[in-house]
Amino acid sequence: MKTLFKWAILCSFTLGLNAFADAPEGAKRLMIPYPSICTPGMTEMMSALTEDYAVHISMTFDETPVTGIVILHNPNTGTAAVLHVSEAGTCLVFSGQNLNMFDRPEGMAPPKEQVEDFEES
Repeated sequence: MKTLFKWAILCSFTLGLNAFADAPEGAKRLMIPYPSICTPGMTEMMSALTEDYAVHISMTFDETPVTGIVILHNPNTGTAAVLHVSEAGTCLVFSGQNLNMFDRPEGMAPPKEQVEDFEES
């Protein structure tokens, strides 16, 4: 499960950047169906997850101008979740345990691609 969660986070981040950079050689775009739990709004989802798992929002990013990703976690229990937020509602996309946090390696090269703001593109 830990490997699946790490892969999900990496894919979420990578898929968001695909709009600005070419895909890696040999990459394929796939539509993968998976079960999700969705609520009409973010309040219902956050209330349930906060009460049941004591998670808090640790990171957010925009996927498009009207959709976004929310990363939740509880460092004390090692649990985490990924939410997809849109006008249609909020969906729990992935959740898991045995959370590992990583720091950016020192001396890592800057990005080769220019990351554009949605409003500028």
